[in-house]
Amino acid sequence: MTTDDPSADAPEVRVRRAGVPDGDAVAALRRAWVEQRGRVRPGTDPGFEHGFATWWRAELSHHAVWVAEVRAETDGWRVVGSLDVAEVAAMPAPGRPGERWGYVGSLVALGAAPRGVPRRLLGAAVAHARDRGLVRLVLRPSPAGAAFYQAAGFTPAGDEIVVLPTAGGQGGTA
Repeated sequence: MTTDDPSADAPEVRVRRAGVPDGDAVAALRRAWVEQRGRVRPGTDPGFEHGFATWWRAELSHHAVWVAEVRAETDGWRVVGSLDVAEVAAMPAPGRPGERWGYVGSLVALGAAPRGVPRRLLGAAVAHARDRGLVRLVLRPSPAGAAFYQAAGFTPAGDEIVVLPTAGGQGGTA
C-alpha cells in the first residue's frame, strides 16, 4: 500500500527538557552545527568539549535547555536540535518590583533535522516562559533568523533585539 501523505515518511520527533546527562550530546550537536556551516574546520578547538562540559555543569541550574531528537532506526534517539533560555532576575528598584525574563541564547538545528524542529523548540521555550511567569523573552537574532522569530510573534525592540511579551507576569519593559 502506498500513501501520498508526506508525514507517513517523516521521522518521529520529540522535544524535551535537557538534563545533566545530555551535556555530551548537546556539545556534539553544537560542534556539528558550527562545522556544518563552515564556521570552523572539523576538529578545530580540541578543548571545546571539556570547556562545554564545565559550562554545562556550572550554568545548567539557571538555563532551561531543550533538545529535539529523532528516533533512529537502530540506536534509539539522536539529538538534532537544541535551544537554551537563560533566566534573568532583574534587580528591583523603587516603584518597580523585580521581574524575571528569559534570554534566548542559541537555537541550533542540524541541516538533517526534520522540518518544524526549530518551531517546536521555540514553542517549548515560550510555554516554559509562561509557566515560570517570565515577563518576556529577549533575543538577538542573526539576520537569517529574524524572520523566523518575527513569524513566531517576536517584535523589534531597538537595534538588533526582539522581544516577545509572554504575559507570564505583571510589568512592562525593562
